[in-house]
Amino acid sequence: MTSTERQLQLEFHFSNTIEVDEAPSRAEGVAIDTRFPTEEANLLAERETFNKHLFRPNTYLHKWWARRSGTTFRYILKQLSDTSSGHDYYAIGGLQGKIILDPMIGGGTTIHEAIRLGASVIGYDIDPIPVLQAKATLTYIPLKEKTAIFKKFFERLEKILNPFFTTTCPRCNSNAETQFILYGLRKKCQCGEALFVDSLQLREEPDGSGIELCPYTGLPYQGTPPVVADQARRLIYDKNIRKCPTCGEVFQELRDELYVNRYAPLVIVGHCTQHKQFFKKPSEADIQHIEQARIYSAANICLPKNDLTVSGGPKSDDLLHKGISNYADLFTHRQLIYLAASKDILDTFEEKHQRWLGMIVSTSLEFNCLLCGYKGAGKRRPGAIRHVFSHHAYSFPYTALENNPVFSGNTSGTIGLLFRDRIRAASLWAEKPVERKHVHGTWTKVSLTGEHDWGIQTQSFDEIQTQAPTFLVMQQDSSHLPLPAASVDHVVTDPPYYDSVQYSDLAQFFRVWLRWFLPGEGNWDYSVANSAVAETTQNGAKYQQILAAIWSECHRVLKKPSGRLIFTFHHWRPEAWGHLTLSLKKAKFRLVTSYTIQSENPISVHIRQLQALKHDSILVLAPSESLSADNRFCLPEMKSTQDSFMFCNLCATILGYCLDSDLSEHEIIEFWHKSLGTES
Repeated sequence: MTSTERQLQLEFHFSNTIEVDEAPSRAEGVAIDTRFPTEEANLLAERETFNKHLFRPNTYLHKWWARRSGTTFRYILKQLSDTSSGHDYYAIGGLQGKIILDPMIGGGTTIHEAIRLGASVIGYDIDPIPVLQAKATLTYIPLKEKTAIFKKFFERLEKILNPFFTTTCPRCNSNAETQFILYGLRKKCQCGEALFVDSLQLREEPDGSGIELCPYTGLPYQGTPPVVADQARRLIYDKNIRKCPTCGEVFQELRDELYVNRYAPLVIVGHCTQHKQFFKKPSEADIQHIEQARIYSAANICLPKNDLTVSGGPKSDDLLHKGISNYADLFTHRQLIYLAASKDILDTFEEKHQRWLGMIVSTSLEFNCLLCGYKGAGKRRPGAIRHVFSHHAYSFPYTALENNPVFSGNTSGTIGLLFRDRIRAASLWAEKPVERKHVHGTWTKVSLTGEHDWGIQTQSFDEIQTQAPTFLVMQQDSSHLPLPAASVDHVVTDPPYYDSVQYSDLAQFFRVWLRWFLPGEGNWDYSVANSAVAETTQNGAKYQQILAAIWSECHRVLKKPSGRLIFTFHHWRPEAWGHLTLSLKKAKFRLVTSYTIQSENPISVHIRQLQALKHDSILVLAPSESLSADNRFCLPEMKSTQDSFMFCNLCATILGYCLDSDLSEHEIIEFWHKSLGTES
């Protein structure tokens, strides 16, 4: 952070805000009201944004969207300690005896960080997936026991799937494993059908050579292309070719066929024990394996088809527009066999193991679905899979990839690799969390011996223990919290970012299968429409209404005057800030102070080359009655800026001013538009 940025941040705080070494007494407030180690937090947060899952592996069991940096939330929670020693980022504990509430747990960052610091945590979410993930990751099961269970699961699964993924090496003709299969998108014109791919390049080697796909024969080759007749018909086209060069007609997709049938196999990528990885055109035996899977699937699999219907939504409408009305149609027959076999095997285990195993199978679907693309042509990422939600939306590849979930090698999305990364690594980390520390220009790892990322599960607030870390996690509409008044020390959360990420709708891709795997683990019929996310800019009133109800409950359950509501937020849209302001004002909260922190990796595929914010505002609020009327935000100096850091600072100041003001609802929305230089 530059000196100018630091000065700007100080100017945006209360005029009487000072840096202190000791936390004030509970009657006066909490440390975060007047201090936050912004420079240190930014340094760690910036590093974490490049590989968040490596910093906090125990919170990444299952796919979720828009996770905030764990280091940032650890810093936030550390400033809620009653002792100055507890503020030290690398000190063990600091929140013993406190109860921390997160009414919208999402990825689970708050409750994981709080329980590590010794707090008892309460977490609610309207969606069953975050609740399932939290229960599975916060419940202690010895790694040795999990490993034994997974071994049984994998061996039984492998026995069923291996026959369908057997191929032969094109060099020695010996049996080999199929790693994955590449498919081309079928299109037609007056001349007939052709296949379309994202690229004809299959692999780029470090020495500049590579493997290409011959568009006439369909044969992978390296070096000299295969010889073809002068009048040979082209079978494969690059995705950018719109019209047939022969008849001139625009190529048409086969929308009247099931999505899975719109693709045809192009390339088998396999692994031979002698010749390693190979690329080959599917043989008759390979095609026969696909047909055998179709016959087996038809005879042996009974899917809950009605529960797999695509119901539509801001993102899933893209599926319906493509003529996809059932989620099962997104999977090949071999992938459906994998799902059905996993379901059957899951049912034979104890409930405590069904939960984490079911979540692993569910998260594997992002790598085992015909929406997966191929990004393995580059020399830096040979064989890599473009997973379903790499762009936080549904995308439809020309080169689709069918993964082998039981492949024995080190490949993205296999069930074995997911166990290693999401269970084994997470369990080891939860036993002894590791943090990064910047010392003399070098990053080092610090093991926090004595700290653990798990707790004792309780079923009700009456069972919460403040002597030892306990967790109460439930699927719950947080506009009606089942908690007594003044029962929670602090609320720390990460609310939905207005219309930024439609994750309630995207999560339906997993939810329909988890309902089948774990029917008793959640209310799978809950209404996605009750999510606070605004599906469109016209739904701001809904966003405001739902958040206001949640904030009002937070106001009720917070201990006063010391209790704080703290969350992170950013958005370019004045409507988002306006409706957030009104939701807080209706719930009778005022802003105490704010801090600005790095939140996104600037080279992230989601924000690269976009006008996207890379920072979050950390907003510290208190019930109105807990603050003196003398401490009020002044009218901020209005200046338009496209700088991410300064923009977030400005927005936090405007929020504080509006919450202190007597402006009407209409005037607040207008004020936000004028302040940010837009018309309402």
